Order: sequence, then structure tokens, then C-alpha cells
Amino acid sequence: MVDGKTTAETDQTATAVTGFAARPAINRVLDVPAEVTDQVRRVFPVQWPRYYLALAEQHGADSAVARMGKPQLSELVQDPGDIADPIADQRQRPVPFVVQKHADRVIILTTKKCHFYCRFCFRREEPVARAMEPTDADWETIFAFLRANPAIKEPILSGGDPLTLSDERLAWIRSNLERIPSVTHWRIHSRAPVHYPARVTPALVEALQGALPLRLMCHFNHADELTSAGRAGIARFQAAGLTVSNQAVLLNGVNDTLEAQTALWQGLAEIGVGAHHLHHPDRVTGNAPFRVTIAAGLALYRELCAVSVVKPPSYVLDLPDGCGKVPVRDLTRNDDGLYQYDHGDGHISQYQDWA
Repeated sequence: MVDGKTTAETDQTATAVTGFAARPAINRVLDVPAEVTDQVRRVFPVQWPRYYLALAEQHGADSAVARMGKPQLSELVQDPGDIADPIADQRQRPVPFVVQKHADRVIILTTKKCHFYCRFCFRREEPVARAMEPTDADWETIFAFLRANPAIKEPILSGGDPLTLSDERLAWIRSNLERIPSVTHWRIHSRAPVHYPARVTPALVEALQGALPLRLMCHFNHADELTSAGRAGIARFQAAGLTVSNQAVLLNGVNDTLEAQTALWQGLAEIGVGAHHLHHPDRVTGNAPFRVTIAAGLALYRELCAVSVVKPPSYVLDLPDGCGKVPVRDLTRNDDGLYQYDHGDGHISQYQDWA
């Protein structure tokens, strides 16, 4: 039972389930002491949509779904393998709210709000309560930056989750991007179809449709998230002509088995969602229990490629030096455990793995 509804009742009305679970319900379903949740949420928010908490209840307190959002005291402990700003995200912002690592595309941090706060989030060190969303003036600066840099073809809306913004705000952003001649397409990264499928309404889809081709990048991490409600949300985007792809994070105790990976990517292929990236976990403070080693991840990925009947994702590492994502299989390992990546232009990135 979640907030007065049984799991069966919630499943039957999954596409209509809105709102967020009360804290006592979260603690009960996840089997977490209230004092633990209270301590952890002061560092990083604990929030569960009623829909997604019902899914966790269905699969159990130790399931993959539960684990991704279960507050733990380990989040409060610094680990020797932690990396401040683990992908150099905060060091490469030419203007506020814009991250640029490549000449032809930028990430725009539209908000710090999410429907659900993944405990492994690589941006969890940025205070959620500070500079939540760009103001109109911030957006004008962002649009001016895009106009002044015509090599940028693809703005990527990220966050937080851009689909926490209103339909009106998203339509306004789209219409402004359409007026920049050098912008040829855009992308949105969102876990709304995963955590809050009721957000995917006809009005939302209409707000996103326009002259610019749009690619929606979903973040399904486990096949248990591919519910009828989640599939319906994806189908609604696809019916409107949007390209839908998926990227996932390789997570210890969640999807770090061949069975889990095979089920995830095959399930996505069955609904026409293309495989994009499988991310090696970024080592931000607080997510140590989710980490896997490069060696273990690469062994699993090679198994996946050998048995998969669908196109597998690219297994990538987002380098801490800010050079962006690189294929893990192209890393070379020294005897001391230090990995290197040769960019081919004379620059070599280094990565110290941490078990």
C-alpha cells in the first residue's frame, strides 16, 4: 500500500498516478528508519513519486528500483575514491547554466529539480536550493551565447530534469532556439518517463514539437522500470515523430549483471528505443556503494556484446579532466592500475580506477 492505495490499484491506474509519496510511506516501503531519511535529505533531497514508490513496493525494498532511491547513511561518508566535480562539469561553463566540452554542442542546465533524486547522481554536490533555474535574463544570456557561437548546432537540455518545467516554459525555450539560425536540432535528457510517466501528456508533446528536430534521451537503468505506463509515455513521444534513445549508468547492485543488462537493452529495443550509452559511474561524494571497477565493467560489457541480439550501447567513461566521454574499451591500463586514453592529438587523459 502506498499513501492509501494498494500496489494493484496503483498499477491499474499507472498512467494517471500523480503526486509524491509522504515521507512515512517512503520509509515504510524502503524499510529505512525515519532518522536516516531525515539525516540524508539534509544533504541531498529524498523524493519519490507515488507511481515509482509503488513500483519499488512491487519489487521489494532490496530491489534495483528501491536501491536507486533508497537513502543510506553511507551517502554522508567521504570515500577515498571520491572526485570533486568528477566530470569537470563545473569548470567548463562559459556562461551560467551552460556546460561546453565540444565545439558543436552544449549542455544547458535548465533546473536542479527532479521528480526523483537518484542516489548515484553525479551532480548531487551542487546544492539543489541554490540557483534552481535560469531566470529570463539568464536565458537571454544563454541564447546570446548560442548566437555568438554558430559552431554550436545542438543545445542539450539537462539538469535536474527539464521535464519538471512547465509546458509553457518548454515551448518558450523551443521557440527561442528555433530563432537561432545556427541551431539545427536539440535534445532533452529526462527520467520523467521512468519516474513520472504521467508527465508525458499530449500538451507536453505539443509544446516540444516545432521546426527543430528533437531527440529525447531517456534514462532507464533496469528492465523493471519498463512498465506499461513507461512504455505508454515513450509511445506518445514516438507517435509525435520524436526520436527516443536511452542511456543508462552501470550501477553496483542494480544492473551489474549480464541478465540485467540483456533484459534492459532488449526490452528497450522491443519498443523502438535505441541504445546510446552505458555510463561508467562517476565518483561523486556519496555514491560509493554504486561503483564498479573498470575491469569488472569492461568484462560485463564484453559479455553483453557477445550475447546480445540487439545493438548494445557504447560503454563510456566521462573523463574527470573534462575531455568528455570516451569508450572504455579504448582505455589502456598500466601496471599500477592507472588507465590512459590517447585522444590522437597529442593529449593523453589519465584515470585512476578505485575499487
